[in-house]
Amino acid sequence: MNKNPIQRVHIFSRKVNDMISQKAQELHDFFNQHLVSCSIINTNHIPDEKPDMVFVLGGDGTFLSASHRYAAKGIPILGIDMGGLGFLTEVSVEVLFDAAKAVLEGDYTVEDRMMVDCSIHHTQRGTEQDIALNDVVIYRGPFAQMIHLSTFIDDEYLATFPADGLIIGTPTGSTAYSLSAGGPVIHPTLDLFIITPICAHTLYARSIIVQPTSSIRLILESTKEGTMVTLDGQRGFGLDKGDYIEVRKSKLTNHMVKLVPEKPFYSLLRDKLSWGMDIRKRID
Repeated sequence: MNKNPIQRVHIFSRKVNDMISQKAQELHDFFNQHLVSCSIINTNHIPDEKPDMVFVLGGDGTFLSASHRYAAKGIPILGIDMGGLGFLTEVSVEVLFDAAKAVLEGDYTVEDRMMVDCSIHHTQRGTEQDIALNDVVIYRGPFAQMIHLSTFIDDEYLATFPADGLIIGTPTGSTAYSLSAGGPVIHPTLDLFIITPICAHTLYARSIIVQPTSSIRLILESTKEGTMVTLDGQRGFGLDKGDYIEVRKSKLTNHMVKLVPEKPFYSLLRDKLSWGMDIRKRID
């Protein structure tokens, strides 16, 4: 239960269609009827005002986009599933107003999720900084040619992977791209890194779990046009030979709103990823 009164909310969406626009306006009207200040945000411009909570209408990509914009302000985020998978946006749009009412009554908790800081060091263009909730991915680009990535953990050399790329995932991101590349599923409230090569041309390439206090450094040892590092699949930075990235646990966290009673993580695995479903044809 949360006793802090909700006085101001943002309704955040990115991909605006008729359904999302309609639900955003209906939710706006709902909050106005309950004397809660409300703003609909569907552009890159975020007002300076600090809301008490952000309602995200969309899919997981929209949730990740909102996390990038609001994490620095420490604002809790509630995802409303109006996209595809909806692993992060766990509240169904069918119960949108029940969820809004529960929030106003304080029937929710806030779960902190680990985020990462990523420094992109260019040999010719200085350094860029960004944050991510799910993952940091170096990928080879449009051509089907491997790249070589030297990997260091806490300045100790681990290996050089000839691969399509490499994923540094968080526990929240363990059910995203990392899972597709063969990485393990991790409970999202843990703090750790998952390093997973993408289609490595070796027999030793496996996912590695790294403690959250570590620094991970990846050096691009080869030149392939279009090689990029992307964060949460939302923002990308071009890389040249010799460029390297460093990833550390961020001081920022994503404050994910969970309604009471909370939906267990393992039920999400069953509901969203069909975990445990027996797809064999029954023969009686």
